[in-house]
Amino acid sequence: MKLKDKKLISLREIEGAVSPHQKQIDAAVKTRKEALEYVADVSKLAEFIGGKVESLGIGEDWAVSKEIFPGVQVFLLFNRADDEFPSNLKALFSGDRIKLMRGEDLAGFVILYLIQMLRYVRDSNPGKTLPEVCYRV
Repeated sequence: MKLKDKKLISLREIEGAVSPHQKQIDAAVKTRKEALEYVADVSKLAEFIGGKVESLGIGEDWAVSKEIFPGVQVFLLFNRADDEFPSNLKALFSGDRIKLMRGEDLAGFVILYLIQMLRYVRDSNPGKTLPEVCYRV
């Protein structure tokens, strides 16, 4: 899938500039993104959460999509930390039925998927010292 084939939007674009649910996602991402540096095999991560690896071509190191409902997808885009910037994780949405969803439901699904991703990181890195958040799931 190419980016031109799908319109990716944030929860802020769905709910409006003052989206309390985008703030929920931002807080959840902030505490969990560092752990995703330990993902060595993105295809296994995608399989673990029931999603698929995507190549969106917008500068992401990797992206995973997951269908929430028919006509509603979430895309989790990750950039690894480098010398200039810390790691970054974004949740974007797509689909012809996306506007029918409630913001709190979309935020809830994203947070559930992030928890599953942490479980994958924990389970796929035995013996490594991981960020503390990995041991809370």
